[in-house]
Amino acid sequence: MLQKSLGERLAELRHGAGLSLRELGEKVGASAPHVRDVEIGNRQPSEALVEKMAAALETDLDDLLKYSTRPPSRQMEELIEQDTHYSLAFRKFVDAVREKNIPPSEILDLSENLPNKKEEP
Repeated sequence: MLQKSLGERLAELRHGAGLSLRELGEKVGASAPHVRDVEIGNRQPSEALVEKMAAALETDLDDLLKYSTRPPSRQMEELIEQDTHYSLAFRKFVDAVREKNIPPSEILDLSENLPNKKEEP
């Protein structure tokens, strides 16, 4: 299944908002060439830049992240710093997803149905 890239989605939203490359760049603290490079796929935007672009384009961050090919490394690293067991847990999870050919929709459903952590006494 071919899906549009993050850059294509950003360009679509920017055009829909009537913004030039320069105008979007000014809103997010990036140059027009940087924004253009992201849109045409020559650069992967940082997670922070994607967050700023979502706000500037008045869209939900999840709408943009579903087009991103960049793994959530910052969030994973933060969890691993808190507890190194997360490293093995992430690896085992990825292996299980591959082995069982679990589609993204099922993973999203699973994440939404996880139990809340119980408060420790």
